Amino acid sequence: MASLVPDAAVVGAAVAAESAALVAALRAAPVADLDRPTCCPPWTVRGEFAHAAIALSRTLEMLDAPAPPGPPIDAARYYSPDERFSPPADRQRVDTAQEFAEQRTPAVLIDWFEQLAAQVVARVAGTPGSRLVTTRHGDPMRLTDFQVTRVVELAVHGLDLADALGVAPWLTPQAAGVVEGLLFGLSAPRAAREPGVDRAALLRRATGRTALSAAEHTRLQKLGITWLTLG
Repeated sequence: MASLVPDAAVVGAAVAAESAALVAALRAAPVADLDRPTCCPPWTVRGEFAHAAIALSRTLEMLDAPAPPGPPIDAARYYSPDERFSPPADRQRVDTAQEFAEQRTPAVLIDWFEQLAAQVVARVAGTPGSRLVTTRHGDPMRLTDFQVTRVVELAVHGLDLADALGVAPWLTPQAAGVVEGLLFGLSAPRAAREPGVDRAALLRRATGRTALSAAEHTRLQKLGITWLTLG
């Protein structure tokens, strides 16, 4: 089933909402808790947050570069199981984020991300969503499709961080809607109404954060899920 990508304004609103929720949650957490381990070792809360922040910052770098020739890949293709998610690539992502986090105090890191998110939202809002950008893997993408992947980064890592902090997930409806559209296409509304599973739990199951039973796997398959390869 084809993924469902909403228009640029909807995706931009999801980036803004999920970024703001993330900032609020981390500011509310005791500073010592930002050094708690996450489900993505060896990342701490601060390290995994730095990874999500760096991922969002790539938007500005891409818009500063010339537009590449097409044809573009879509958001689902961005998560294909190839060298971009190989062990060496994953190790580089982990090390880069850890180093970035360790060079900054939690307050400085959170402030930087808040300012960055505002810059990204404003810059993207002033750019046509059809504008092609080059990903760090060398693929051309439509700006709106790439921003969908940034929503995935913020939403999925946000769930990890909430778990590590021992607080309720802050997944916003805006971000959940964008990710569900990517994962389930036109079946997204039906997937979001799965009995006994809230939207955060659905996203955990669909991205491998929660182990699936055989019945759950079959149910997601019947909903037409697009499985994403995540590091």
